[in-house]
Amino acid sequence: MSNTDYTHEALADLPGIAFSAMRQMILAQAAGANLTVLEDDAGRLTVETAHGLIGLRPGIAAETAGMVAARDPRWLFVMKNAVIQQMRKVLPDVAEAMRWSDGDAMGSLPPNFQFVRVQDVVPLGPVFLRVTLEGEDISTYGDAAIHFRLVQPPEHVEPEWPSVAPNGSTDWPEGPGAPHKPVYTARYVDHGANTLVTDVFIHEGGRTTVWAQQAMAGDRERSVVGVVGPSGGGLLKADRVLLASDETGFPAAARLLEGLPEGATGEVLLEAEEGAACGYPIAAPEGIHLRWLARSRGELLVEAALAALPDHAGAQVWFAGERQDAQRLREAAKVAGWSAGDLRISAFWKARG
Repeated sequence: MSNTDYTHEALADLPGIAFSAMRQMILAQAAGANLTVLEDDAGRLTVETAHGLIGLRPGIAAETAGMVAARDPRWLFVMKNAVIQQMRKVLPDVAEAMRWSDGDAMGSLPPNFQFVRVQDVVPLGPVFLRVTLEGEDISTYGDAAIHFRLVQPPEHVEPEWPSVAPNGSTDWPEGPGAPHKPVYTARYVDHGANTLVTDVFIHEGGRTTVWAQQAMAGDRERSVVGVVGPSGGGLLKADRVLLASDETGFPAAARLLEGLPEGATGEVLLEAEEGAACGYPIAAPEGIHLRWLARSRGELLVEAALAALPDHAGAQVWFAGERQDAQRLREAAKVAGWSAGDLRISAFWKARG
């Protein structure tokens, strides 16, 4: 793919930032994530990511400007958000001062947000509900990013929705009207019907569980929600894999398994309270060994994943589970020689206490 494929571009001055220092930071991140550097000369740096281009250009009122480019205005907004989030980690004052050249309308709904309506909710085994959402335009949802935020307004309170901040990022409301906005997986997408299917794990105290059950019962006030996306990683393009997930990541694991390249080999570990009796429909293609773990029998995902690492040297590792477990596996894999680009280890939830 060439630069000309990215027809939408925006620049933002980085006040007080030297080009050389920012260049080194971006190149280091690109190397760690195995990203392609398309251009690096004479005050210009361009790096290709899964969702678009990031880089540096000469600034207008500053030495250096940040650059993002994408194939679609919605993806351009996603790229801006990604840059702002990275800048906030190292240079928060600069992040807040950034102003993009294309000037998104401050205070409007973000371009990657849309309202959707619950079309259907059906049980999927004893511990999942399958929710079908219908929107106006889900054309950006595909294989490059398989997640989204499911934006649920609070009950019995006037809802507040996200808006575009002055620096081009998403401004999420706080207070009584703030929505619940967990990340879910787009299990199936039908572009012709503009429908998106996601699977909700039923667990006690889960706000999305309550919402999905209310929607299934026909509560019309709960049938309209928002989605923000797509976001996150896409399908795995690896010939050897080690996947490990508890219930929170089953929909993502199922979609990844379906999208593996033909002939891929490896193993997938799945932990549920009663193992395969959870009834979630997930199958491994030929060449991928599937092993169910049952918490009720003391079989724990992180321990099984740690034990499996030596048997899968060189494979791409994908993990979805509890935060501390994710950290343990990430550290062990790095010690064992895995590069950051071959690790997609995510915390899908955090244990209490």
